[in-house]
Amino acid sequence: MADNAQRPRPPPNRRRDKVQLSCDPCRHRKLRCDRQHPCGACSRRGLTNSCNYAMTSSSTPDAQRSVAPRQSTSLHGKISELESLVVTLMKGQSLPSPPAPKSPRPSSLSFADVFPEIRRPKKSQDEAASPADPGTLKLRESGTSYVQSVHWEAILTKIRGLKEDLVTDSKAPPGSHLFYGPNRHATRDEILAAVPPRPVVDRLMALHFDSYIITPYLIHGPKFLREYETFWEDPSATSIAWIGLMFSMLYIAAQLQTFTIDFTNGRAESLKAEYLTMKDAFQEKAVQCLILARYTTGGPYILETLITVLTGEFVLLKDSATDGWLLISMILHLAMRMGYHRDPDHFPGISPFEGEMRRRIWTTILQLDLVLSLEMGLPRSATDTHIDTKQPRNLRDCDFEEDTTEMPPPRPETEWTPVLPLIARGRLISALGLICDVNTDINPPSYDEVIKVDALLEDVYNRAIPPVLRWETMPHPITDSPNLVVQRVSVETTYYKSRILLYRRALISYPVRQSQERDRESVRICLDSALKILSFQQMLHEESQPFGRLCQLRWKVTRIFNQDVLLATSVLCLYLQDVDKFELPETAGQTTWSPRAEEIRQRLTISHKIWLQMSTASAEAGKVAKALSIVLGNTEASAEDGSGPASYDFLTDFDAIPLNEFGATFNNQSRHNQKYGSKHEPSVKECDTKTAYVLTGGYLFSHRALRTEMPANSHDRVINRGDIVQVNYE
Repeated sequence: MADNAQRPRPPPNRRRDKVQLSCDPCRHRKLRCDRQHPCGACSRRGLTNSCNYAMTSSSTPDAQRSVAPRQSTSLHGKISELESLVVTLMKGQSLPSPPAPKSPRPSSLSFADVFPEIRRPKKSQDEAASPADPGTLKLRESGTSYVQSVHWEAILTKIRGLKEDLVTDSKAPPGSHLFYGPNRHATRDEILAAVPPRPVVDRLMALHFDSYIITPYLIHGPKFLREYETFWEDPSATSIAWIGLMFSMLYIAAQLQTFTIDFTNGRAESLKAEYLTMKDAFQEKAVQCLILARYTTGGPYILETLITVLTGEFVLLKDSATDGWLLISMILHLAMRMGYHRDPDHFPGISPFEGEMRRRIWTTILQLDLVLSLEMGLPRSATDTHIDTKQPRNLRDCDFEEDTTEMPPPRPETEWTPVLPLIARGRLISALGLICDVNTDINPPSYDEVIKVDALLEDVYNRAIPPVLRWETMPHPITDSPNLVVQRVSVETTYYKSRILLYRRALISYPVRQSQERDRESVRICLDSALKILSFQQMLHEESQPFGRLCQLRWKVTRIFNQDVLLATSVLCLYLQDVDKFELPETAGQTTWSPRAEEIRQRLTISHKIWLQMSTASAEAGKVAKALSIVLGNTEASAEDGSGPASYDFLTDFDAIPLNEFGATFNNQSRHNQKYGSKHEPSVKECDTKTAYVLTGGYLFSHRALRTEMPANSHDRVINRGDIVQVNYE
C-alpha cells in the first residue's frame, strides 16, 4: 500500500493515448474497419481516396509502405532459423545452451516459439480421423529412401519447398496489364478526369481509324461517331464500358505514334517519351473501366474493348505470347457465354444491325484465337462442332444502320470494302484451323490426311478468296491504295505460312536413304512457300523506304509480317544446312551448288541485308541478322573453295533468333515419334546430343530430334518431337 501511495498519479484531465487502428472514415462513422488499404467499407462506398490512417510516431509513410516486405522477411527468417535447427539435428549436434532465463520457460524450442503468430487449434474429431501424411519417398539412381512425415528429413523437404514458394510469390511477373498490371480501382470521376482535351482526343482517334488495325471489324463508324458526340455533350451519362473502349482506341493510337516518329527530328526522343507515357496512361484507364464495368459478366462494348487491348499488347508490342493466348481464350469463352458462337438468326430479339456486328466480332475472335494458338504451338480454343455463326457480309458501314429492318444484299467481292479481308481470312480458318489441329494433335496424321488438308487449303485459296485480294490476279497493283496492298500480302502470306506448317515435318524428317517421291514433293512445297514469303519481304521492305508507297505503313510491315518471315527464314536455313541430304549429286564427285540451293542462298543473302538495315531500330532484327551472317558466312566459304556446303551446325547458332516472337513458350511434353505411313518403329541413331533448339512452325525441336537418321529399309517419314521447353531471352 505504501508503494501505491508513493506512485505518481497522472493529471485528471489527461486521457490515455490509444492507437487508432481504424481508418478516418470508419472512425468518423463508427464502423467496423478491416484495416486494409483501402478497407472494405470505403471500397463499397467509393471512398478509396479518403481511406487514410492516422500516423503515429513510429509509423512513417516509408514504414507503412514496407509493412508487407518486413513481414515477409520476418517469416522468411523464421523459416531459415527452423531449417538451421533441423540441419543441426540431422548432424547429431547439440543445440547451444541458451543463457539462464530470469523467468521460467520451457527447456526446449517449440513450434510456437518459432511461429508465435500461429495458434494451433484443437483438433476436431473429423481432423483426428483424417489420414496421416504419407511421408517422403526419394527415388535416386543410388537407391530409394523413404522417411516418415515426422522425420526431420521430411520436414526439411517441406520447409525448403515453402521457402521456394515464398521467393516465387514475392516476384512480380511481367505480362498482360489486365492480368498483372498494378491497377487500383478507380471511380468514374477519376476516369473522366483523365480524359485529355477534345482536340487531342480527336487527333488520336483519327489516327486510330486511319490505321485499319482492328477498328473496321469491331466498330460501326457512323454509330460510334454519334456516341462520340453524345459523350462530349454529357460525359457523366455515358456507359463506363464505352469510355473504356475509347481509352483502348487512344491506347492504340498513342502506340502507333511511337512507331511513326521521325527520328531525324531533334525532338524525336522527347516525343517518343511523351507518347509512351500517354500510352501507359490510356492502357491503365481502359483496364480500370473494364474492372469497373465488371467485364466478366459481359455486356455492350466489353468484347470490343478487350480485343482492342489484346491487339495493343500482343499483336503490336509482341508481349508475352502466353498471356495473349490466355487472354484470347478468356475473350472467346466470354463471347460464347454471350451467345456469339450461335448465329443471330436463331434469336428474333437480336436486330439485323446487331446481328451483323456480332458476326464481325466473332470472326475476329476466331482469327485471333487461331493466330495466337499457332504462335504458341498449342491447341486452339474454338472448335467447329460448337459453332454455327455465319460469315459477315461484304458491306460498308454506310450500307446499314441501327434502324435497318432488313439487311441489304452484300456487295460483290470484286469490290474492296474494309471488312473484305476479314471475310477472306475467315474462310481460310476452315483449312488453317485443321492445320492447327494437326500440329497439336497427340496422334500425328498420316500422309493421306495431310494431302486431304492441303487439297482443302488449295480449294479455299483458289475458289473462296476474292480476286481483289489475290496477288497474282491483279495486273495493275500500282493503282491500289497502300492499305489494300498490305491486306493482299497478308492474305498471301497466311496461305503460304499454312503450307509450311502443314509440310514442315517432311523437311525435318527427310530420310537420308531411299526417299520417296512424296517426300521430295513435300519438301518442294515447303521450300517454295518459304521463298515466296521472302520475296514478299523484299518487296515490302523496298516499298516502305522513304518516298515508297508503303512508307507511312512501315510500322505495320515490320510488326505484322516479321513472324511469317522468321518462319520462312528458319525453314530455308535448315535446308541449306543439310542440302546434301536433300539433293543427291547428279554425277560422282559433284561439289558445286545445285540451282535450288544457290537460289535459296541468294534469297537468304537479300533477307540478311534487310534484317541488317532493320537492326538499327530493332534489337530482335539484329539477332536475326547475326544468325544469318554466320550461316551465310559458312556457305559462302564453302562455295568459294568448291567443297560444297560447309559442315555447319546451324541449330546451335540460330538460337540468337528471338524465338519468343513466334510465341516459343511450351509446356513440357514427353518425347514421342510422329509418323507418316506404317506402324513400323525405326531404330534411331542420334548424331548429336546437343540441346540447341530451333523453332519451326510453332514447335521447338531438340537437336537430337532434328538430326534423326532413318534405317535403310524404311520408307516411313519419321520425326521425333524433342522435349518442348520454355526459352527466355533477355
